[in-house]
Amino acid sequence: MNPFISICIPVYNGAEFLEECLQSCLNQSYQNFEIIICDDVSSDNSDEICLKFKEKSKKVHFFKNEKNLGLVGNWNECLKKSSGEWIKFLFQDDYLTPNALLEFAAATSNGAQLIVSKRNFLLPANTNEKLKNYYQNEVRTLENTGFYNGNIFSEKIISTLAVNNICLNFIGEPSLTMFKKEIVNEIGYFDENLKQICDLEFFQRIGVNYGLNYLPEKNCFFRIHNNSTTSNNLTKNNYRLRYIEPIVLTNKMLFHKSYQSFRKSINFWQRLKLKIYFETRCHEAKINSIKTPENLLVWEEICQNFENINKAAKSSWLIKLIFLALILWRKTRKN
Repeated sequence: MNPFISICIPVYNGAEFLEECLQSCLNQSYQNFEIIICDDVSSDNSDEICLKFKEKSKKVHFFKNEKNLGLVGNWNECLKKSSGEWIKFLFQDDYLTPNALLEFAAATSNGAQLIVSKRNFLLPANTNEKLKNYYQNEVRTLENTGFYNGNIFSEKIISTLAVNNICLNFIGEPSLTMFKKEIVNEIGYFDENLKQICDLEFFQRIGVNYGLNYLPEKNCFFRIHNNSTTSNNLTKNNYRLRYIEPIVLTNKMLFHKSYQSFRKSINFWQRLKLKIYFETRCHEAKINSIKTPENLLVWEEICQNFENINKAAKSSWLIKLIFLALILWRKTRKN
């Protein structure tokens, strides 16, 4: 029989915290699960650690990719290798509390398709007070969206939150989620056009179609550190993250078939807000693409891949006027 839950652990040079991550899986009070590890051609000793745990437990299934698939490609590879009814992602830096799977499994009984646990950031001891305050008090969570009246968030509420929090991860990181595997057949895999907000888009895509169930307990630890994928993305991919990812996400929300129910559930003003955001950000991306040859290559590739983005960058005089007003407003704020 297939396991009820597949814990999917995408690995790339994760030796520092990987043993703690894997041991937290084997320490679960709930035992009807498998562990799927996909190593994306690590150059450290991650594979040695994985093989050691494979020998320790028959629940562990270890796969090493023939070539580097990249962050999102490796996430999707984990999905393809899994056989469980439910998918529980866990990143190599993170770990589960002993009753985490028990709590998640109990929440599947009411027809949920996506379950999200309360955010639980694990910060280094030397974290400065400003950053500590951001993660502890200011980061967007389901509890501080203004719609937290219970642990069920409907498709309509998630759709409203998606418009109110464009590109802000109001749902949570993959390590804090669990979802029904079969829905991937309907809405698709993680989008490889995105690098930083790929998880937000995927779980938002589930949420606007199925809603979500919220667990107000801290069942998983999400580690923040200087070598994390998030930190590396923010320092190395500024143009793509600041300009390209927002328009790829909103292009999908406005035009992709997997967001049809989302577009039906939002009102006229919400659609207008999204459209103005999309078109003004397209103008921003186009203008900033000429700053470096690398930016220009990224912009040209995006325009070739997404016809609506190219059209928006050449849009009406009204959107251009709004865009110029936005630039002036931002400059005024800075001064």
